[in-house]
Amino acid sequence: MKSQFVLDNSSKAALYNLYLYAFNKPDSDFRKKFWSTRFDHGIPYGIFEDDELVSGLFSMPFKVNFHGNPLLMNGITDVMSVPEYSGKGAAGTLMKAALHDMYKNNVVLSYLAPFSFAYYRKFGYEQVFDHQLYRLSGDKLPRVKPSPVGHVRRTSLKNAISVIKGAYLESPLSQNGGLIRADWWWQYLTEKHPEWQVAYYQDAQQAVTGYLIYTRSADEFHVQEFVHLTPASYQSLLSFVFKHGAGYQTYTFENANPNYQGDLLADPYALEVKTHPYMMGRIVNLQAFLAVYPFEKSDFKPLSFNIEDEVIQQNQGSWTISATDGKTGIEHDSEKKADVPTVTIQQFTKATFGYRTLSSQQAFGQFEASPQVLAKLDQLFVTPKPVLADYF
Repeated sequence: MKSQFVLDNSSKAALYNLYLYAFNKPDSDFRKKFWSTRFDHGIPYGIFEDDELVSGLFSMPFKVNFHGNPLLMNGITDVMSVPEYSGKGAAGTLMKAALHDMYKNNVVLSYLAPFSFAYYRKFGYEQVFDHQLYRLSGDKLPRVKPSPVGHVRRTSLKNAISVIKGAYLESPLSQNGGLIRADWWWQYLTEKHPEWQVAYYQDAQQAVTGYLIYTRSADEFHVQEFVHLTPASYQSLLSFVFKHGAGYQTYTFENANPNYQGDLLADPYALEVKTHPYMMGRIVNLQAFLAVYPFEKSDFKPLSFNIEDEVIQQNQGSWTISATDGKTGIEHDSEKKADVPTVTIQQFTKATFGYRTLSSQQAFGQFEASPQVLAKLDQLFVTPKPVLADYF
């Protein structure tokens, strides 16, 4: 089921031209190729005025692994309008249409990369993914011994996909809300990032247990993605990077895992670390999300809370959850209950994703509620931080 704003193939050229103008991008065969892949696999939305496409966006269907549960997730990207139409609410109309379509089609979650956190909070999204950027000067590299067994091989991303995608699926990058990367998405990454190179580690049995995706410029060696499933793969791949020595002024590591890892260096003072907000997410279909949620307890008595969701009305009202022998019970009433916590869909998303507990949000004045009830709810939610390596 799709709304009236979904575009067909006849609008592809108009949407591409809007994309070029809105984001001030030069046209090229390279750009048109990866953008066309996005169009072919996405759901394009747009609004016309006087036969001109004035606003558009993509809703990209993906699957994510949420703590062992594969869930449908649509990523929002390329939210754009012509400048003379900006501020007239067209983008907001398309956002709501895309979210309503997601709900109708049983899509459970949605992610996006915000140009403004405040703007997308109006549509129920909240910050749930952070990255850490580690920076080392080329003259302060530590010595790391590679594993005495196994070896590291280099190749292009295109040639490496069949070799490394299994390691990606086993890694933390795909476990706590990360993408289950489809074949077309791997191919898309090669089209959009032809500069990405890969080094992968094979153990004594020829199994690939780690890899790096990296780029090199005149001054910088940048690790875009670092997967290591064993100590040997970690040591050998890190040794591979640092063996480039003083050939680069700076070595940087983009880490999708927001937990600090500088303590693993002998001299953490040599390391510059920055945490930066990455992407936002929201629960689209709360009923479907709760039905498969990996609660930390298999048995718990009924707990009630109210949800405010200004965009998806089906999520509004009171919810009561319980569990017996691992089987979850869910009751929903469109009317709020008195004397139970009331939280927004954004606040609930944060807590259930393991980003920030309800108790912590309450302690910082985000809402008022009984600390005792919040503590009981927090005990049910996953605690590992959400991790997302991909960008769309």
